[in-house]
Amino acid sequence: MKNMRWFKWIGVFCILLGATLNVACGHSAAAPTALSAPTDASAAADAGLQVLLANSRNVVGENRFALGLVRDGRSVKDAQTHLRFFDLTTDQALARQETDAPFFGDNLGEAGVYVAHTTFDKAGNWGVEVTVTEPGRAPETKRIAFSVLADDPSPGVGDMAPRTHNPTLQDVKGDRAKICSAFEDDSLLHQSRIADAVTSGKPTVILFATPRFCASRTCGPSLQVMMGLAQNYADKVNFIHVEVYKNFDTLEVADAMREWNLETEPWLYFVAKDGKIAARFEGGITTREIVPAFLKFIEQ
Repeated sequence: MKNMRWFKWIGVFCILLGATLNVACGHSAAAPTALSAPTDASAAADAGLQVLLANSRNVVGENRFALGLVRDGRSVKDAQTHLRFFDLTTDQALARQETDAPFFGDNLGEAGVYVAHTTFDKAGNWGVEVTVTEPGRAPETKRIAFSVLADDPSPGVGDMAPRTHNPTLQDVKGDRAKICSAFEDDSLLHQSRIADAVTSGKPTVILFATPRFCASRTCGPSLQVMMGLAQNYADKVNFIHVEVYKNFDTLEVADAMREWNLETEPWLYFVAKDGKIAARFEGGITTREIVPAFLKFIEQ
């Protein structure tokens, strides 16, 4: 498997936020399958406001559209952000829809995303006009282009969840360090295989994350959000953490990541009682965004 692509904005964050973040983003060049962040020096040189895509792909249908905002090397938080989407698949740019994108970052430290929910009705080139209003500043508007895919190479909403045989604590005789890079004990999340959980008749929540090696520094906070949910709802819902790497020395990507065709991390999936994917979230998750979505999910 070739080197995995990273969110464009995550790679830029690794440059713009300085040496502290760079340490977390770096991986050895000797690990050919390790997730790595691009190094776009021209982006780091840009001053002022930058708008950066925070999800690796958009597809025809409903999308959770996420953006990162950076100004002069620092993440912009809690700005008012309004999006206008344009269909660029023809010679004439057609305005199709608009919406606000609230900020989510309550447990992500220096990171955070602006999230909108939107629908694209055709594949091809699209654009978004982003108007950002920060306290004490005049509104600024930026435009960026992106592609919409006809088909999603990864499992999407409405698809059956792959019947994956991820390793559990039983497989490693209770040695959690062999299947999980988290420093905190998340043994509760390594009890079940995905294949068994999604056919159990109970809803399932799956987090693909690598807390110790996460280039975006959002895997650990995402795991903490999931642990909080698991501690309160483990009797009603299956919770599974899948480690991104199966070898922590070579950073060889786990079989589950390949089976689900995931090229970034973290990813959070909600799988309904019937085994179909009900929702998914790419990138760092926050309590403020996920808890309401989770409560709605388990009520279905």
